[in-house]
Amino acid sequence: METLIKLYDKDKAPVHYADVANFMGISKWTAYDMLTELEELGYVKRQYFIGEDKSIGRSILVYMPNESAYDVVNKSSIHEWNSVKEVLLNVIKKNDDSISVDDFINEKKAALKPLKFCAYALTTLLLQIKTLDVAVIENIKNSININGSEAPVILFVGIVIGFYIDYHLSSESRKVFEKVNIFHKYIKELSTNDKTLLNNFLKESLLYI
Repeated sequence: METLIKLYDKDKAPVHYADVANFMGISKWTAYDMLTELEELGYVKRQYFIGEDKSIGRSILVYMPNESAYDVVNKSSIHEWNSVKEVLLNVIKKNDDSISVDDFINEKKAALKPLKFCAYALTTLLLQIKTLDVAVIENIKNSININGSEAPVILFVGIVIGFYIDYHLSSESRKVFEKVNIFHKYIKELSTNDKTLLNNFLKESLLYI
């Protein structure tokens, strides 16, 4: 259901079940069965698309989400985010540097959600700056709290990379820095609400650094 919503919102057009299958990495028949079940539950509706030349070929079966689907996904997403946030904040509080960015990056593509990836990468960086001098850490915090900053998360990542560029980087730091392009790509994909959640997560996390 979440995949259908994501694909539908991207182009604002009904989605073919084969596109859902490709995105999730499953067979098109499995995707069709899933969408049919969701339709029976009232979460999606089907449409039959007919090309401009009606004399050629058959109609194409496509699907679009109902409002009830958005309600379910939004509630699920909030619950999932709160769980992820709680886990990562505990990692930061305990200074658990056993966290590995590879553990997250290696998840299945369909499960690699931009908000979760960004939060995981931020957590790894937050653990790394704990090794810096207190004065340096305070400078980073003050920079992030500048009034009028529209993108504290992006600013934070840039500042941390800047401080570490001339320092000895741990292997975990290198792994994160190698993924900076992915991080910035996902930041652009986040909704306004998700960006707010991520910014608030960063500000709250800095309280424990």
